[in-house]
Amino acid sequence: MIDIIALCQLLFVLLLLVAAASDLRYRRIPNLIPALIVLLFIVGWLLGFPFTGPWWAHGFHFVAALLVGMLLFRFGWFGGGDAKLYAACALWFSFSDALLLMFVTTASGAVIVLVRALAIVARSIFGSPGAPPDGPRQKRAPRTIPYGIAIAAGGIASLYSVY
Repeated sequence: MIDIIALCQLLFVLLLLVAAASDLRYRRIPNLIPALIVLLFIVGWLLGFPFTGPWWAHGFHFVAALLVGMLLFRFGWFGGGDAKLYAACALWFSFSDALLLMFVTTASGAVIVLVRALAIVARSIFGSPGAPPDGPRQKRAPRTIPYGIAIAAGGIASLYSVY
């Protein structure tokens, strides 16, 4: 017999890892990934995955996360894919687990920002590796932060903390 809990967890983790890889490489999270995470939640619910609260508490967390994400996107502080991915991830956690997901995701994001800042400082001090001293300028790295990595880390860590 298939262990529904392990299968749902594995698929959730794989989808988050694909989203993180896509955000790192392309700075884009395809809409299909959050949609599949939502669909997996629905299928998991129907098959008896032991979610931590009633469906409406998960739904409330999803709606709240989506609204906040859309607001952050409106002001340019968050990408549209990040907002959708976080909301889809939030659906997996009851509203009572919202602080855990938000804290772990924010802490992961802070680590990413710190690593990015250190890389920029190191590049300005030591120059780009392999570039001639006064040669042509190399293409600059994108200025955006791949926050999908932090969302994936927060979702995965929270999943194994809660379930």
